[in-house]
Amino acid sequence: MKSNPHYFLAVPIEKDQQTVIQSWLASNKEKLPFQSWVHQQDFHITLAFLGHVDSGVQLNQLSKLLKKIVENIEPFMLSLKGLDVFGKMDAPRIFWASVKDSEALHDLQKQVFAACRECGFTLDSKPFRPHITLARKWKSECTFVKTEEYDHTFQGDNVPFQVKNIHLYRTHLDRVPKYETMETFPFQGEI
Repeated sequence: MKSNPHYFLAVPIEKDQQTVIQSWLASNKEKLPFQSWVHQQDFHITLAFLGHVDSGVQLNQLSKLLKKIVENIEPFMLSLKGLDVFGKMDAPRIFWASVKDSEALHDLQKQVFAACRECGFTLDSKPFRPHITLARKWKSECTFVKTEEYDHTFQGDNVPFQVKNIHLYRTHLDRVPKYETMETFPFQGEI
């Protein structure tokens, strides 16, 4: 039985930054036994997870609202900050890259979140923690230990990247890469 596709809105990660992240991962994967690693084309920062969507009408309504929102947003820069985990520290569920604090990113997320709610989507109410998922499910009997070396080497190659649009993605669990861009919402002056 084929699963229903899920949708989410996210900031895509530029190709240059994807390459920087992938290069670091290639050098460190052997030391980090996670069950699965995210394909570099799937790197993103989630703004709102919509889940399964029954109605194209709901997505069309959201699309119209997002087009109005992004008309007033100027492109902005983001930089990677370091590495962290979700779940138990000794056997994490998610290994991720964080970004430096950005008021522009938080404002964008609030506007996107509000638009989704206005269109009737039920969203996760956890506080926004911008991150780029790199790997899932620790699979070693040894304890995971996050070292300062990881953060230092990860930040050492850090190149700021520009955020100039958001994407509506559809998830395909049976493909790699597994996220398909369904619509792009370019910021002011980026059309």
